Amino acid sequence: MHTDAQVKKTGGGRLSREDQRRLGDILQRVYDEVLRQGVPDRFKDLLDQFDKDMDAAEAVRGQGGGNDAPDHLFRADSKGSRS
Repeated sequence: MHTDAQVKKTGGGRLSREDQRRLGDILQRVYDEVLRQGVPDRFKDLLDQFDKDMDAAEAVRGQGGGNDAPDHLFRADSKGSRS
């Protein structure tokens, strides 16, 4: 989204409160427009396939075959180790 809004700087390189508000309004409109576009069907299909693969990997691990599931199907926890 292109805008011709001019932004004036106050002393010290800071934006005035009014310019901050206008910038915030512009960013909110851009964000809202992106949200309205939604997620393309191809991405939804990829996410669905990922969920199915994760469910399959967890089922294999739950049957005692944790090492039989393909390596890319294991989730990483917040510390980077596999779960």
